[in-house]
Amino acid sequence: MTTATTTLDSPFSHLLSSNYAASDSDVPLVKAIITSSSDTLRRLNSEVQKLQTALRELEQKRNSVQTWIDAHRALLSPSRRLPAELLSEIFVHCLPRDRNPNCSQSEAPILLGRVCKTWRQVSLSTPYLWASIHIVIPIRASRSVILSWIDARREGVETWLGRSGSLPLSISVTEYTLTSYGPRDDSVLEHIRLFLDCVFRRSSRWHTVQLHLDEDCTSVLSECWPWGGTKELPLLHTFKLLLPVGRWHSYPQFELKWLAKAPRLQRLSLRHGDSGGLLEQHFAWAQISHLEFQQTRDIRLSSIIKVLRQCSLLQSLTVSGLGSRVDTLPDSIQTITLPSLRSLSVAGQIGLTDSANPVDVRNIFAYLDAPALRCLRVTVASTRTSFGCIPFVGLLGPGNQIEELDIHIQYDLLGNILSLLPNLSIARIRSSLLDDTLLHRLTPSPDQDEPLCPSLMQLYLLGYISITNDEHLLDLARSRWNSATPPSSHTTARHGGIARLVSFHVLVNKYKQTPSLQDHLQELRTQGMDIIFAYWEETRVGPSYGQVADEDNIDPYITYSRYSDQILSEVRRKHSWWFWH
Repeated sequence: MTTATTTLDSPFSHLLSSNYAASDSDVPLVKAIITSSSDTLRRLNSEVQKLQTALRELEQKRNSVQTWIDAHRALLSPSRRLPAELLSEIFVHCLPRDRNPNCSQSEAPILLGRVCKTWRQVSLSTPYLWASIHIVIPIRASRSVILSWIDARREGVETWLGRSGSLPLSISVTEYTLTSYGPRDDSVLEHIRLFLDCVFRRSSRWHTVQLHLDEDCTSVLSECWPWGGTKELPLLHTFKLLLPVGRWHSYPQFELKWLAKAPRLQRLSLRHGDSGGLLEQHFAWAQISHLEFQQTRDIRLSSIIKVLRQCSLLQSLTVSGLGSRVDTLPDSIQTITLPSLRSLSVAGQIGLTDSANPVDVRNIFAYLDAPALRCLRVTVASTRTSFGCIPFVGLLGPGNQIEELDIHIQYDLLGNILSLLPNLSIARIRSSLLDDTLLHRLTPSPDQDEPLCPSLMQLYLLGYISITNDEHLLDLARSRWNSATPPSSHTTARHGGIARLVSFHVLVNKYKQTPSLQDHLQELRTQGMDIIFAYWEETRVGPSYGQVADEDNIDPYITYSRYSDQILSEVRRKHSWWFWH
């Protein structure tokens, strides 16, 4: 191998870093030096190329040996030596816990079968992996595409459920309307019917079923639905049905025969339909632990009362749609004791004969005694007459254990309501009128012996509150953060202290947040408080209307629309009765 020196001799060495220009007599000598050096450079490049080739060959040999070692080392891998039973149990823990698995190659159980042959065999032979499924009926497409989509997905669902053996099934079905693509096509509806049939003919194995059906599915529902008294539902535990508004009356068999075939049903949710017929029917209400009626049409209070008298095991109750429907109510109130009720949500109209007296046969709360209640949500529809009393005051007696309140009611009652909730730790107040007086009563200060709700840890003022001074909100946040006794404790309120407010979100009915206030909010956030003041966007009235803030911006300033998207939607999802576990 030729060796070349890295230092070359030249009579021009002392001139190489200068601006010297070669003279006519120097030119031949300079060219000779370049020619000689170029030959040396070519020899060196050739040697480098040979060395690179040799290095690549060595790397290939090294990689081949490493692959050989790794392949043999894999034979000793503990994961390969796991018994199929243990591997199967691990796979089960890969399933999502808060929902049914999707038919997707990017998540379990399908993803597990794509790793290797052994994993595929184990996953396919583990029925529990296939005993739950979320199904989306894909009908938002042109007719030329939709038929093949529906058929392909139906075959996939058939295969999926076929692997579940005889296990109880958890199934959720969501469908989107086809109406935006013109008149219904009978052939499409027939394919939808066949799709639904692969779910409904397994009704004897239903355990948890959620159906969110639109016009197209409901139009063929009666042809394949397992009601009419001929199908048994021996395992059904949870049933949730959402039908389009106005379609419920088309299925009277549901109320009359079908539920009677579900002897183990404990959780029942019916949305957006007229469920009054069901409430009037004889049913084993005593076994129900979670009950939800949400509809657009008025629910008869007398029917609700009749049902609740039979629900001694009720743990959560949601009633939405109470209205002014003509009703025959009892002459006097007989209290209904629900010893296990921990969550109560009521929305609608409440009409009192005497607006100052909550003990009224037209007041649903007057019938209820719930000593174990922990969560209360109340949305009272606006009426011409203001209440002179708290309609649900009977639930707020001494010793009540309510820890969470979500309320939308006339603002002048809020102070009295909060004063009756010493154990309240989470409050969502949706009143659009919230004055400085209430803020002052919530703020620890030397002026008052004890603020309202000393156990409060999370406060959400979500009704576009009108206040005269942003500093009052800031004072509340600071004092609730700094006055905790001791500062690190979240439970001292029950022992005579004040809990630390760790979350404070406000929708403010103003257009601008001052820079100094932003600095104060950032300081609290730096200390650990989750604090957001959301203001009306100035873009609503300016030339940049519709501009969206940077999604990565997490400082305390946030516009109302972004707050609604990121936080209110999450609150609704987290606390919705639709997501029972």
